[in-house]
Amino acid sequence: MEEYRGELLAPAGTMDCLKAAIAAGADAVYLGGQRFGARAFAGNFSREELLEGLSLAHLWNRKIYLTVNTLTKQDELSGLCDWIAPFYEAGLDGVIVQDMGVLEKLRKNFPGMELHASTQMTVTESRSALFLKSLGVCRIVPARELSLEEIRLLKEQTGLAMEVFIHGALCYCYSGQCLFSSFLGGRSGNRGRCAQPCRQPYTVLGQEAGGGRMGGKSQQKPPAYPLSLKDLCVLPFLPELMDAKIDSFKIEGRMKSPEYVAGVTAIYRKYMDLYLTDREHWQIDPKDQELLAKLYVRSETGGGYYHRHNGREMLTLEKPGYLACPQEILERVHGMMEDGKLQKPVSFHAAIRPGEPINLTASCEGISVQKEGTVAQPAQKRPLAEDDVVKQLKKTGGSFYGADDISVELDGDSFVPVSALNELRRETLDALTEKLQDRRKRTYVPERGREAETAQSEAGESTATAAAMPPLHYADTQCPQPTQCYVSVLQAEQAFAALRTTGTDRLYLSSDLMDDPKTGQLMELVRNVKADRPGFELFVTLPTILRSYSEPYLKRLSGQVKTYDGLVDGFLAGSLGGMCWVTEKYPEKKLSLQHSVYTFNRETRQLYQDCFAPDSYTAPLELNRRELEALPPQNQEMVVYGRVPMMVSAGCVKRSLGACQISHTQKQLSQGIPAAAFSCRLKDRYNVEFPVWVNCRHCMNTIYNSVPLSLHQYLAEQKRRGIRAIRLDFTDETAEKTREVLEFFSEGKGTAPAQYTTGHYKKGVQ
Repeated sequence: MEEYRGELLAPAGTMDCLKAAIAAGADAVYLGGQRFGARAFAGNFSREELLEGLSLAHLWNRKIYLTVNTLTKQDELSGLCDWIAPFYEAGLDGVIVQDMGVLEKLRKNFPGMELHASTQMTVTESRSALFLKSLGVCRIVPARELSLEEIRLLKEQTGLAMEVFIHGALCYCYSGQCLFSSFLGGRSGNRGRCAQPCRQPYTVLGQEAGGGRMGGKSQQKPPAYPLSLKDLCVLPFLPELMDAKIDSFKIEGRMKSPEYVAGVTAIYRKYMDLYLTDREHWQIDPKDQELLAKLYVRSETGGGYYHRHNGREMLTLEKPGYLACPQEILERVHGMMEDGKLQKPVSFHAAIRPGEPINLTASCEGISVQKEGTVAQPAQKRPLAEDDVVKQLKKTGGSFYGADDISVELDGDSFVPVSALNELRRETLDALTEKLQDRRKRTYVPERGREAETAQSEAGESTATAAAMPPLHYADTQCPQPTQCYVSVLQAEQAFAALRTTGTDRLYLSSDLMDDPKTGQLMELVRNVKADRPGFELFVTLPTILRSYSEPYLKRLSGQVKTYDGLVDGFLAGSLGGMCWVTEKYPEKKLSLQHSVYTFNRETRQLYQDCFAPDSYTAPLELNRRELEALPPQNQEMVVYGRVPMMVSAGCVKRSLGACQISHTQKQLSQGIPAAAFSCRLKDRYNVEFPVWVNCRHCMNTIYNSVPLSLHQYLAEQKRRGIRAIRLDFTDETAEKTREVLEFFSEGKGTAPAQYTTGHYKKGVQ
């Protein structure tokens, strides 16, 4: 059995950062190219720089993981393989992926290259991880909200390698489930352009008591930063993570300086090595703790979610800007960078005989190269001495090598010019470097039968041919039946209103309503509607986030579904875990995919169709009208009304501001706490208010947009496109408002919403 070591994984946004990471002791470095990466504003690496970085890292036996961790549009996907190919051939060790279509193309085209599931995939439990494993994923970067015990369990249940964050900035939202920056300013976190609205001040408004609808007398809290988490630092409990046999320890910071990379990497390298060599006497030098606390961090650091679910202590409630780094800290880091200069030991053997070419052999890490130089001449005056040869071979300055073992074989009196020895040394070391770097090179063989892919410019300009693009419009003949109207509700009153309106063809009922006091009455109404309107369907909407402690909840839900088995036709799943649960437990029922199961391209759509055979899928909220036309309209439903969920978070705004005294533990969450309400709002610096759905049952907040999305102007356009259904998502609406909106969209009665946004339908995101 291989001895456990644990990989130290450092970030690099530039070549200087890459060199700093390697010199400081990183086992691997993750970085982004100029396309497909989730840090669009980092330096990122050009094609030539990335190839140079691969050569450098492999020379030092370090690994390089490329971030291809953004959602990818159809016209971008065609250039993926040609872009990856040169890096693959140079020995790229792994790729960190968010988009399922990207994952599928990489799996088919690049054998032997590791596939890692990005934290943007929001992997929170074993079902989704095992599904990804079946697609060739060998490593999971789980959601940063998971506790250490959850990560242990995930590793145990799946056998997959776990890569976890140990230092740096934390997102307030589950990564991959944030649309806040996208809808406020068109800069999508799913596309690497997050504007970090979580770092802005907000005033918290709302009733102190839970339950009820927003309104009435509100208590206002002073402006604060309730969405700004402290930077992560796990050094105080690093041994716990190593005891758990975590496979990779990841430092956040691809947009940070070489000093940050070098300093943080060196400190964690020191204490990971100390754990492995002297666990019994492991303790932290206060000076090292001080360095981490002051090296380009926000006002405070904390332990993240490893030992707590949420709480005020995890936040930087005061202005969370980065602190200036003290000069003495920078001087110490610069000293560490000087001490950590890269140099590999090399041994030389020189054979010099009069009348024969000089023969020089260089050896490093079990690899040897031999080169011949100029012909040695018989000495006319002073013959060449062994010390003369050793002196010249030691001059390896400017290279990555340090000569630590030199042997010289002199046969007879000979003379060789110093310049000839130096030239031969350089040529031999260059050949050795090339041979060392060749150890990981591969040959790229495109997948047989795949569509020809046009090389794309480094700037990402698409040159895909018109033949590879979908038609821009779909004829009316492609719509064999009228577009249906589906309705999603969070609250029981909305469900009653939808059921009493004839325009509802399918009702998506929140699973949390399955044990509501009014459920029996609601189900009786469903029974009557089904009798009166053949074809009407009832689906249960699963929570977007499922975790290991959700299993008792899912078990109870199964019992409730059984009670009303003849009435429940299917489920709406918002995650891979939910999709897998439905397929496992209810293969006979229909499955629909929520927009949070991102389907940005046809490859993703086809993968889901092959693996889950969903009855319908929801169009992504970040694609514009033309990009949506690249997706199959058959079985597509599109949200045309409703507040967009901007953030889904394990944090709780009310608890962070002291309005909730419940101390949630994972044991309590597994038992269930049945309460949810729009009981507070966030008001930003422009006086815009965002409703917050406070769900105590799952100890989870959903922050919704200030105004609903409404595409009423484009209904005819969508119906011509041939989509399965339009969908209305009701969140904080009253029963009366629900009825009015439903009648307007399904029957054309009444007036359009007074305030609304068309979202990304016209412009989309970059």
